Formats: sequence, C-alpha cells, structure tokens
Amino acid sequence: MKRNLPAVKKALQFGISGAVGGFAGNLITEPFMQFDRISGSASFFDSVLSTARWFGLVGGGIAAAIMFGYYYYVKGKPHIKQALKNGGLFGLISGAISGAIAESIYTGIGPNELLRVICWGIAGSLLGLALSKRLPNLGKLRGLGGGAAGGVLGGCLFILFAYNLSGTVGRLAGCAAIGFAIGMMLIVAETLFNKAWLVISYDSGTNRTLSIGAEPVTFGSDENLSIVFIPNVSPLAAIFQLEGDRIACENVDNGTVNYLRSGDQKRIGNCTVTVGNSDVPVANSSNSSNVANFSNVLPAARSHKFAATATAKRQCYLKLEKRVIPLIAGSQLFSSDIPSLSAAGLNDVVAVVNSQLQGEFELGLTNWSDRPWWVTDTEGEMKLVEPENTLTLALGMTIEFGEIEGEIVAS
Repeated sequence: MKRNLPAVKKALQFGISGAVGGFAGNLITEPFMQFDRISGSASFFDSVLSTARWFGLVGGGIAAAIMFGYYYYVKGKPHIKQALKNGGLFGLISGAISGAIAESIYTGIGPNELLRVICWGIAGSLLGLALSKRLPNLGKLRGLGGGAAGGVLGGCLFILFAYNLSGTVGRLAGCAAIGFAIGMMLIVAETLFNKAWLVISYDSGTNRTLSIGAEPVTFGSDENLSIVFIPNVSPLAAIFQLEGDRIACENVDNGTVNYLRSGDQKRIGNCTVTVGNSDVPVANSSNSSNVANFSNVLPAARSHKFAATATAKRQCYLKLEKRVIPLIAGSQLFSSDIPSLSAAGLNDVVAVVNSQLQGEFELGLTNWSDRPWWVTDTEGEMKLVEPENTLTLALGMTIEFGEIEGEIVAS
C-alpha cells in the first residue's frame, strides 16, 4: 500500500516544527551567550556549563516543538502544555547532558569542525532517544538512529550558516537547521524501518500516517483515552496493534477483534483507516476480486470461542428455512437470498463471504445490511454483529437475520 506522499508531508511537518523549536531555543539562550562573552570567563567548568545551557535550551525547544507538531498532527489541535511537559523537559535534560559531553570532548581534543559535527550527532541521538519514549512506536533504535542522522546533517548546515552569516544570525539559522533535520530524520527512520502502519484518510481530504507496533494506537472521541481524536464516536472506539506479523483491530464497542491484511480498511467516524504491512502482500487473488469494491470488508471478527470451532478446511452452507446456500469465498448474498434484510448500499448486497488468513478454507461473513445480526455459537453464547463487521463461521452456529434465522451446516 502506497504511503510515500503522506510520509513525505509528515516528515516535512515535523521538520518545520523542529526548526521553529531550534530557532526559539537559540533565541532564548542568546542573551546568556552575550553575557558570557562580556564577562570574559574562560575556565573549563564555565565553558562546559555555558555549552550545556545552550544545548539544553536548544534541545528543549526542538523536542517541545516536535511534540507540539505531533499532537497537532494526530489530534488536529495544539496541545501546548502537553508538548512542554512531554517534550520540553526531556529535551532540556538530554540537550544539557549532550552539550556538557560535547564541550568536554571539544575542549579536551581541540576545536575542529568534524568534531563539532560529531558532537551535534551525539546531541541529536540523545534527543531522538528521549522522543522515542513519547512518540508511539517510534522505537529506541529508530529514535537513536534518526536523531543521530539529523544531528549530523544539521551540524553540517550549522557550520555552513556560521561561516556565511553573522554570529547571532548564523546561530539562529544553524539551530533552526538542526531542529529541521532532527524532526525530519526521525520520521524518515520511522518510515523506512517500521513494519506496519496506518494511513488515516479524513473526509476533508487530509491524510495522516502512523506507525503500528507493540504499543496500541487508539481512536476515539476522548482525548485522554485516544491517540487519534475522532469526533462523534465512542470515547474509545478502536484499537490497532501489531501482534507478531498480524495487525489486530479491536472494535471496543462490541469487543470483536479483526486481523487485517495489508490494504484492508476500516471506517471510523469521519475517516477511513487503511492498514499497511511490509511483510504481508496486498491480497489480490481471484477469490477476493468480487469484494474489491467493498472498501470496508475485513477479515473475521474473532472471539476466541468462534475461532476454536471455525470450519477450517471444510465446505459449509447457510441453511435458511427450506433453502441451503453454499458459502464460497468471494460470493455475495443479496436481499433476495435473505428477504428480512435490506442492503446498506445501492447494490442490494447484504452479506459477503470472505476467506481468512488462518486457514485456506476458513470463511467469514461480513454484514453489509442495514441492521445488526444476533449470532449464537454452539455453546449458547450470543454475540451482536454490527453492519460492516465480520464473523468467523463455525458449524452449528445460528444467525438471526431479523425475522429469519439461519444455521451454518456442513451439507
């Protein structure tokens, strides 16, 4: 699934956020630097302290601005207090530590431009490591590597600006360049090396990309519970998470869990979420060609009991009163097949049969009608299948399609 353009836009947005933070951080520290020059203090301790303060304020500004950009990116509104709390403090500490280390190395070995670039790389790596604990599923290695690459690239630009512009202007431009490079390279590292991702397409035409990993990515209308804010849905509506090489999506409202393949989509409020997985190719077999136009067709809504009794590797049928309908992956059921149901769309399709990842002949049934179904498994447990959700079929299962009841049978 293509995500190049959304990822490029995300990298640029985070780069611009970092640039603003680097510029603001250096702007704040300029008066201190001017005072140090006037005082003429040149002791080793004073030099380390001055550089630590400078790196700290610049690093704090970059980290806070990147977190500000992150909150605006995923929630669509600024969260200044959260950005300062979750980014500024960690960036300040990381920047101060890296500044003290850099000045100690720089003073001990002697000034040279290569060493200065290396020191900026150290500062960037520590900033990236700190931000990896605040940006979901960025990961320590990607944060460390992306921050280091951004620090080195920004350090080269800093030297270029310092040689071609006056002192204060050169430092302001150089720190902005460092912030831009760190913010951009963090997203580049995340995009290049993450295993799975989500592309969130809003009805307004805006697109967002988020990485999926062991840490859940949550959607809902309560910003305290959800990473991605979606108005007019449940406080916590959906949870996406990577489980091994599978992408799991939990519908919190009804407790079902869907295992998604690359290219599968889920509609949540005012957006469509498309999943991507670099390890799993997009399904394009002939069995799925009949359902290609249904953008919300998902793999089975799995309760553990349903999965345990699934009809893997067996042909099954839907028995409706005196009629028996064979269930074949890719086939469609119409309102003429189940007269008690009406289609939600204009094509008169009320259900679609699809195959599942866990077994070649294991089947699921997606609800494309305008009403929910009640399902009773062989153990007597009942479950509600809402429109656009899917259940895994099992022998002996009964399904109430309104006034008509069906049963899954072997023949």
